[in-house]
Amino acid sequence: MQVNVGLLETWFAEFNAKYFNGELPVPAFAVGNSRTRRGTMSWRIRKKWFSKTRGDYKIRISNYFNVEEYDFKNVLLHEMIHLHIVSKGIKDSSPHGVVFHEVMRRINADGWKINVSEKMSGKVEVARRMDVRWRVIMAVATTDGKYMLSVVNPRYVRLIDSVIKRSPNVQSCSWYISQDNYFSSFPVVRSPKGRIVSEDIFCRFTKEMQTFQ
Repeated sequence: MQVNVGLLETWFAEFNAKYFNGELPVPAFAVGNSRTRRGTMSWRIRKKWFSKTRGDYKIRISNYFNVEEYDFKNVLLHEMIHLHIVSKGIKDSSPHGVVFHEVMRRINADGWKINVSEKMSGKVEVARRMDVRWRVIMAVATTDGKYMLSVVNPRYVRLIDSVIKRSPNVQSCSWYISQDNYFSSFPVVRSPKGRIVSEDIFCRFTKEMQTFQ
């Protein structure tokens, strides 16, 4: 499996609410291919007069390791613990000190396996190159406030477009092309089907993708 910014944003929101009372500041997210670091959490120190504050938090996750979703979530939770400690200005005995271990044990009691080593649970393989082929994406917003993304077989675009636009429940239907690996797990459909996504993910992709002509 490979992760992307959209997945990290979704998982972060879920874990923030569940394990940190929604108090963590939302960082910027990035994915990379580091061979030595599964995840990192960085920040900047801002100086103003005689005070210092921390901000510009960023969590980066490596796609170099081809592992399961569960492993990626453990890495994200690890970095979220760091974010909790740094953003709260908590003093710990070391980077993975007493406070870190206390929070880690609390979350691990819910079935996770966060650790402070570089070992991945499960089988680790070097990630294959990401699938960069172009996909035709249908983006649909419904009148009841739902958002749907779908990967469509190009031969069926005209047919599906005509069916969708006749539906009284459709507020808008737009077509795009994308190489984003977010869509690699989507089935390629030949009928008006799709995957319900959040408004944030829907808006982000419709702003970034190229219009399909």
